[in-house]
Amino acid sequence: MSRLIVLATVTVLLLAPAPEARQAPAPDTDRGGLSSATRAAVEQAMRRGSAYIKAQQKADGTFDPHPGITAMATSALLLEPGVAPAARVKGVSPALDYLRGLAKPDGGLYTSAKMIPHYITAVSSMALVAGGRSGDREVIEKARAYLAEHLLDEGEGIDRANKFYGGMGYGGTSDGGIADIISLEFGLRAMKEAGLPEDNPAWEKAIAFLQRTQNFAETNDQEWAASDGGFVYYPGYSQVEGTTRSYGSASYAGILSFSWANLKPNDRRVQSVMKWVRDNYTVEENPGIGTKALYYYYMVFGKALRAVGEPVIVDAKGERHNWREDLARKLLSLQNADGSWVNANPAEMQNNRVLVTSFTLMALDAVLN
Repeated sequence: MSRLIVLATVTVLLLAPAPEARQAPAPDTDRGGLSSATRAAVEQAMRRGSAYIKAQQKADGTFDPHPGITAMATSALLLEPGVAPAARVKGVSPALDYLRGLAKPDGGLYTSAKMIPHYITAVSSMALVAGGRSGDREVIEKARAYLAEHLLDEGEGIDRANKFYGGMGYGGTSDGGIADIISLEFGLRAMKEAGLPEDNPAWEKAIAFLQRTQNFAETNDQEWAASDGGFVYYPGYSQVEGTTRSYGSASYAGILSFSWANLKPNDRRVQSVMKWVRDNYTVEENPGIGTKALYYYYMVFGKALRAVGEPVIVDAKGERHNWREDLARKLLSLQNADGSWVNANPAEMQNNRVLVTSFTLMALDAVLN
């Protein structure tokens, strides 16, 4: 081979991009891997969804007769892109006033002790925290204490050997269990956002329940536990009928709950559920239960993957998924002409457009940020 050919070959090799460079995001993507076109489309969809919710507001500030849905809608509107923070707060001030007015002497935020007071307290507290109004701080702190007090423990006659220890239910109702992963995730998030200190014993109590709800036999002391890493609804019970199989929304709520309870992404319990995510990655359904609670699934899917800080998920087949792009495109395809989203499956109140649109706006916020 001539010296000239050798030099040309070396030059080509030096100038060729490394394998890593070929896999880098395209120039029009941001640090999260979201394309500029998708970002613009998401922002527009969020503005349309926000407009839909605003159009439902009543004279008393509520968006729905159910106070929990009003709280969710208020939090969603506080995420609207392209609107100054002060203007967002001003726009939902009547709703924030309504939620603050739910405060009871025990610190809870609810209409009736028989109407899921834990859930309503949690989501109302989150809305008030997001609003950031100084006059709401005392109400928020009392709600935080209420939620921490209502984690199941010796005060309710539940000892550490009980599978429900450290859990939280919706309050006032029961569907066979007195605590569940969905209620607990809302409660933990509300306590975290309200500033419950990391050394508060509530976190360790919650972790005890979370471990018993995770299909991870290494840390779950229940006989039914398998080892796929995912979560069920409560210890020994799954929404996958007649089984204790892990499923989508519970598993992503589990990731979030671990995050609120101060576990790091490299913790073996978090890594175990992330293996389940890789084995069951999809935006086409709520894995294990199909269209049931699908939009709640989309919300916790986005929030959980943002929390662990992984922009790309490599699934069980070795395929790479930019989850932000996947989730955004799916939700954009499902938006209705009036700006709303709704589930064709009415289970879990997902025939309520205000609630489902609120879930979706929160999912899209996770895509953007």
